[in-house]
Amino acid sequence: MSCSEIEKDLISRIEKLESQVAMLTELMKEWAEISFPAGFLHPVELVVRQRGLQITSFNPFGEVILPVSNDPSIRLLYYKHLGRYSFRLFLRDLIHKGAGEDWRTISRYCSPRVAKSFIRFLRQARLVNADDSTLSYRYIGPSVRSFGATLEWYVAEIMRREFLAPTLFGVKFSETPHGGDYDVLSILQGHLVYIEVKSSPPRGVEKPSVEAFLKRLEDLSPDLAMFLVDTELRMSDKIVVLFQEATGKEVRRMVKELFLMEGNVYIINTKKSISANLRRCFQHFFANVGGMNEAHRSSLLLPMGKSY
Repeated sequence: MSCSEIEKDLISRIEKLESQVAMLTELMKEWAEISFPAGFLHPVELVVRQRGLQITSFNPFGEVILPVSNDPSIRLLYYKHLGRYSFRLFLRDLIHKGAGEDWRTISRYCSPRVAKSFIRFLRQARLVNADDSTLSYRYIGPSVRSFGATLEWYVAEIMRREFLAPTLFGVKFSETPHGGDYDVLSILQGHLVYIEVKSSPPRGVEKPSVEAFLKRLEDLSPDLAMFLVDTELRMSDKIVVLFQEATGKEVRRMVKELFLMEGNVYIINTKKSISANLRRCFQHFFANVGGMNEAHRSSLLLPMGKSY
């Protein structure tokens, strides 16, 4: 091996090490959000421990699609991109297909121009290989079973970033009567919040999913719970009906496609944005627990037949 070849090899090895160090630094920042000194519990763990429950695992990052790029600005852009419904659908279809001859075939929910911008960004994030000349593409990100855990992570990030709420996602407990995972758990002004996240459209949600959610509510007894379906379609056509059938109780429209049941259970879609709909529900919840008068409380609810 010549001196120039040795020099090139050393430079390549150094660049690889620098990349690995940058990645570890980024991971340490992420884990710092959920790591506490020995003897201390995460606020969510503390609250559920006081309710007699034991968390066995949480934050399954191995199931989450995150940029392979070490650039923090790419991570921030990725978070912002996930705020777009069309991008979430595009990414979900991308990981489902894996590879293809023409990335325009996965742009059913956006224009070719927007799809091209998505492909360009995902290539920056090192999640996809794409050939500009042939339009072929291949997903090269983490191997995951579905988009579900990524959506849970994104909702958890919204809770942490926008509501400053200590949050865990993909939470598992030991020895709960009904079992199952809790998608997102947060502490908001001392209140335990449970968010069930459905990445499937309403047609993919059936009564057993609703019944399992209701059973998990019995086990956890959160102060506030949400059943969030990642769709811009109407919730009243199917999801609300499933809850009425499963409980035999009234479901009232709060505003647009955001609904409410007794026990502070909110049933919501993601039209407008996930963060905006979460915010509206939190405003309603804290207005109620804050002791507002009945007339004002009733004004926040609409008859089932109206939507504005």
